[in-house]
Amino acid sequence: DYVIPRLTSLDAPLLAVVGGSTGAGKSTLVNSLVGSVVSRSGVLRTTTRSPVLVHHPEDTSWFIGGRVLPGLARVSGDDGGGDQGGLRLVASGTLPAGLALIDAPDIDSVVETNRLLARELLAAADLWLFVTTAARYADAVPWELLRAASASGTSVAIVLDRVPPGAMDEVRSHLASMLRSQGLAGAPIFTVVETRLSDAGLLSEREIARLRSWLSALARDAKARSIVVRRTLTGALNSARDGALTLSSATGEQ
Repeated sequence: DYVIPRLTSLDAPLLAVVGGSTGAGKSTLVNSLVGSVVSRSGVLRTTTRSPVLVHHPEDTSWFIGGRVLPGLARVSGDDGGGDQGGLRLVASGTLPAGLALIDAPDIDSVVETNRLLARELLAAADLWLFVTTAARYADAVPWELLRAASASGTSVAIVLDRVPPGAMDEVRSHLASMLRSQGLAGAPIFTVVETRLSDAGLLSEREIARLRSWLSALARDAKARSIVVRRTLTGALNSARDGALTLSSATGEQ
């Protein structure tokens, strides 16, 4: 899902997968970055029922085929097919060319298929945009995946959501310390203060301005984009090599 598609298309748009725990605000973040509701959470629970891939119209050709996540059927617009296991494609001119976002299901969903799909999507990403909250940033499940990302060299950025204004310095400092202890000191942290959403359910531009600027810079700068891609690609290749050597050694002993 990652190594072969990326090696055969090094100039393809950067694919950032927005992942995190139930109710962390992933869909709200994606919608806010796009400027409209392109990803809806589940009606009964605050959990995305199907993955949504948002891309610039000029980049459509990169995603309509089977280059990325070939095991997932493609559906487009609001036809609802994504709720049946497909990958819903949404073209938006507000997202810069060269960047695509996937709103993934919850990594700790009560539905096993959602959990497995979330991990599959994260494994196909050039960049993990990991969303957590001030109340849940130390939970075990996210750190299991973040440790795996660190071990495999995957590029990661953190969005710390719903932070009470008075606790910002304390929470951000503690999260940064935890990231350093897990080998993720280089992961940028973007913070979102706990605030009222707009009538459309979007975050204010002020809260997402720094993250939007960073993502836009990656999309515009081919060199910066290449650094992120090559870091993740190199990590994936090294991880595959290490796994093969471990398997070979175990086979020899057996």
